[in-house]
Amino acid sequence: MPKKMLVAVDLSKLGQAVVTYGHSLAHRLNVETTFIHVMPAHQLWKGYEPWFPPNFDTEIREIAEKKIAYFVRKAEEDAPYPEHKSHSIVYASGDPGEQVIEYAKQHHMDLIVVGYKGQSTLEQLIVGSTASKIARYAPCSVLIYRPGFEVL
Repeated sequence: MPKKMLVAVDLSKLGQAVVTYGHSLAHRLNVETTFIHVMPAHQLWKGYEPWFPPNFDTEIREIAEKKIAYFVRKAEEDAPYPEHKSHSIVYASGDPGEQVIEYAKQHHMDLIVVGYKGQSTLEQLIVGSTASKIARYAPCSVLIYRPGFEVL
C-alpha cells in the first residue's frame, strides 16, 4: 500500500480532473499527497524577452499558484471527507517529466498520478508525452488518469 503520492498537474481542464481524482484517491488510500506543477523552462521563451514584462516569471508562477490552489479547494468542496487531510503543493520549472521524476526520487514517492495527455500539443510533438516519460522512467508505480474511468 502506498504511503506517499505525487499528483502531477497542469493548468488545463484535464489538470483539474487529475486534482479531483488525486484528492479522492488520497483520502481513500489514506496517503500523504503532494500536488506538483511544472512551469515551462526559461529556454522555451528565448527571443521573446523584449515583449515580456520584467516580472514575467513571477506573474506566471502567481497564476499557477492561484489556479492549482483553486483546483485543490474545489476538489475538497466537491468531495468533502470527514477527516481533513492537508495536501502540499510544489512548483518547479523545467521539463515536466524530468522534474516530476526527480521530485519523486528525492522524496521517496510510492505512486505518481498523471493525466494521459498534457496541455501542449506542440510540446508533445517536439519532446514527446510527459505521461509516457514519467511511466517509463519513474522510480515508483505510475497511475495514468483518463477521464471517465475513475471509481470515486
